[in-house]
Amino acid sequence: MSVKKVELLAPAGDFACFKAAVNAGANAVYLGGGQYGARAYASNFTTEEIQKALRIAHLFGRKIYLTVNTLVKEQEFANLIPYIQPLYESGLDGVIIQDIGVLQCLRENFPKLELHASTQMTITGIYGAAYLKKLGVCRVVPARELSLDEIQDIKEETGLEVECFVHGAMCYAYSGQCLFSSILGGRSGNRGRCAGPCRLPYTDNAGGGKKQYPLSLKDMYTLPMLPALIQAGVDSFKIEGRMKSPEYVAGVTAIYRKYMDLYLENPDRPYKVSTKDEQWIRSLYIRSDTCSGYYQKHNDKSMVTLKEPGYSGSVQAVLEAVREKYISKDILLPITGTAKIRAGESAELTFSQEEISVTVRGDLVSPALNRPLTEEDILQKIGKLGDTSFTLTKLTVDTDNASFLPVKALNNLRRAACFELEKQCCDRVRLTDKKRQYSLEALHHRVNDCKTVQTETNVVCVLVTTAEQLLTANNFSKIRKIYVDADLLLNENFQENYLLSEKEYVLVLPYIFRKRSYSYTTVYKRLIASHQFCGVMVRNLEELEWLDTIKYSGEIYSDYTLYVWNNAALTFLSEQCAQVTLPLELNQKELGNLTVSSCLGIVLYGFLPLMFSANCVKKTLEHCIKNATGTNNRYHLTDRYQNDITIVQNCTHCYNILYNTVPLSLHKQLAQILQKNYPVLRLDFSIEDKRQTKAVIEYYLSQMTCPNTDKIAKFPLKEFTNGHYKRGVE
Repeated sequence: MSVKKVELLAPAGDFACFKAAVNAGANAVYLGGGQYGARAYASNFTTEEIQKALRIAHLFGRKIYLTVNTLVKEQEFANLIPYIQPLYESGLDGVIIQDIGVLQCLRENFPKLELHASTQMTITGIYGAAYLKKLGVCRVVPARELSLDEIQDIKEETGLEVECFVHGAMCYAYSGQCLFSSILGGRSGNRGRCAGPCRLPYTDNAGGGKKQYPLSLKDMYTLPMLPALIQAGVDSFKIEGRMKSPEYVAGVTAIYRKYMDLYLENPDRPYKVSTKDEQWIRSLYIRSDTCSGYYQKHNDKSMVTLKEPGYSGSVQAVLEAVREKYISKDILLPITGTAKIRAGESAELTFSQEEISVTVRGDLVSPALNRPLTEEDILQKIGKLGDTSFTLTKLTVDTDNASFLPVKALNNLRRAACFELEKQCCDRVRLTDKKRQYSLEALHHRVNDCKTVQTETNVVCVLVTTAEQLLTANNFSKIRKIYVDADLLLNENFQENYLLSEKEYVLVLPYIFRKRSYSYTTVYKRLIASHQFCGVMVRNLEELEWLDTIKYSGEIYSDYTLYVWNNAALTFLSEQCAQVTLPLELNQKELGNLTVSSCLGIVLYGFLPLMFSANCVKKTLEHCIKNATGTNNRYHLTDRYQNDITIVQNCTHCYNILYNTVPLSLHKQLAQILQKNYPVLRLDFSIEDKRQTKAVIEYYLSQMTCPNTDKIAKFPLKEFTNGHYKRGVE
């Protein structure tokens, strides 16, 4: 049985961690610079440090990937190219990206730079991966929630490189789709500043005041299942930990290196992790306990800590052993050499490192007048490699024992050979064009056929999730357009005649679109073909590509989960969609910087989804309700401030939505918002009942007629938040 080469990718939060990763055997290292990285509280690297790290990495045949995996505000965008330029010129091997605007910018300005789609892009299947391939991405880091089968599908269907996490801390939410920390405290996970509210205690639904940690996942540990991951097609094994110590980086990297090599050397040999090595890796900064992630389970109680998720600490003896072996001294590249010193000929020195060999010539060698150079003299001078990254293991000397060469000339010969060898070693991993294929013309062609000209502004529209919300919205003649959750129409008890001929309806696809959802695409296609809907709303890249595969030619609307934080992203998405929904984390001024589109929609009201998760709170704390129907199965948690948190179990697609405790409502800013003349003003309904839905719609319709009055009518719900409209995020 033959297996392909697999990359071991280690984290580095600072230069000490980078050296630890290289010393411990990482094939590649991912790190962040001073900007645009999703670990704002790591030490991170200066541009000069990254350039130095690139030289060292390339010398040892390793690679460096730069994290540019945050959402970028418009006012920050101008510095993106100057930030990347010197690193690109120094041989940067790739960038890990979340923002679609950043992707577009880097592809256009740095055509040979590898583009890797971050797990923050929430790629959950073959459609999203295929879409990004069209945009020039050569590697995807899919959502950590995917199974081995789903990962294998991405590999086989797209041919893209697939990078997967194999060890370290795990988010409870789908990465890139979590606003929990952002909405509660202004520290956005999309900006690398997550405060970790999922690690806090909550009181469960059953009552009794029992505090548990149902949103805190155990650390990932996959050493026993490395063969299965390799066989599934994973190209790069990624260790989490840019906030961790050099000891953690080196220790974890070394143990994964050991077992990857053992398996790859002989895949037919029985594979087993020794008890000693199990104990070793568990001695390095583990959060309470470990699990194997989602590769073999869609969700499970065994993945959740429940008890306080503190760290078990590290064993001092293990830390000392790691320091001694991988940190206290630098590893050196072993080289061999041949020196030719003969009178009447130019001095010649050859250095070789594996398959690379360089030869340099120096001064003319003179006949010795007194004491000739001995073989020992030559060995001593040439062997002084000083602060280079080489160690000379063997030197063959060819001399006539009757020659003389000044010490300075020998030193210059040695330095020249080292310089040339280092250059050649670095060049073996220099940038190569992946010959990416772009299909943007096809995307533009489809959109240009369907995009409409928006003439009206400040049109109030409603998004509904339940049947009673839809029936309520239908009763308002001033609400002409209603966005309907597609899952409603999967329910056998739902009557399609709830859709009235005098209204415009938009079919809203699910927040998470995975392989499980593919079984419903036949129904979605039938609904789209029924002509009852004027458009389709997508919430992720998966759905955008799926619509393309079924040759959908109608209007596409994007929800706020497809982020547009800058005009580059907005321009791109506006070319794909007839309407784009503004993001939830930008403040009023930042939203005003988005100026390139006339097809914008803004959410005025709604309980904001704080996170989407594959794990199920109800299943963890009680039992699975997999046979439940509808979109409104609910569970409740109480936080430490006694706030009630509603969690909806979407059993159709098997994901949870955790909603904020109070709704967003921008009624106090309505006069300012109306002056912006957005085409669409949206009211979102999710967990509201009939009475609440009716009251909110009535309130906003009444306020639309008199937005500039000094006295604002009392909002019908007891509490609300302005979200980020005033404050924004850092």
